[in-house]
Amino acid sequence: MSLIENLLALYKVDREVRELRSSVESAEIYLNVQQKQLDQIDVELSEVETRRKQHQAHIANLEAETGSIDDRIEHLRADLVKANTDREYSALLAEINTHKEQRSAMDDEELSEMESVEDLEAKATEIRERHEERVKIRDGADTELANRREEIADQLATLEQDRAAAAAIIPPSPLSIFDEVANDYEGESMAAIEIVDRKRKEYACGCCSLMFPIELFNAVLAGGEELTRCGACDRILYIDQATREAVTAGK
Repeated sequence: MSLIENLLALYKVDREVRELRSSVESAEIYLNVQQKQLDQIDVELSEVETRRKQHQAHIANLEAETGSIDDRIEHLRADLVKANTDREYSALLAEINTHKEQRSAMDDEELSEMESVEDLEAKATEIRERHEERVKIRDGADTELANRREEIADQLATLEQDRAAAAAIIPPSPLSIFDEVANDYEGESMAAIEIVDRKRKEYACGCCSLMFPIELFNAVLAGGEELTRCGACDRILYIDQATREAVTAGK
């Protein structure tokens, strides 16, 4: 077999290998997407929980401060009973009223903080529900990936052996070119030359439609151990049997 024939044999099995791997890779991508979304939900929940704890800590501080104010008011009231002069009585009463105003302001602030805690708890509940649903989707994607890997394992192993055997008979330089182009085009490393106008002897790349001079077509037609590549897309050019027969018949 010629170099091009050997490359075409490798091309065929290489695409089959890539198609099988692609089915697994798509499942891996889907799983990764679900995991990233789950991680984002975890971050969102963590942020809400942190804010809730901060509000609760502030409420605890307010309760401690109002407790101190209450104690101070009780002491002032006891002193108020013992006041000996109107001036002393008025000063104590003014201080009591000042503390009452502070106490009232703290009560309003505590109420606002408690409302914030309730809102955050409701939001955390909603996030946990989304988290639970996303876990189900993520676990389903994980199962699907495992199933796909199991389904293709034997077939892929066989094809990879076939690919290795097909690659082993190709010289290093053209094999390197083949692999490079295959990686660039997701396995589409070779392109059949198409007849654009047989009478005018016009031919083009079957992948990118670049027009070729007749000399290039004749070089590919003649075969040999040198690769001919498309000047636009760099794919390895070949002539399929139908085109070869059509050209031969027209001579």
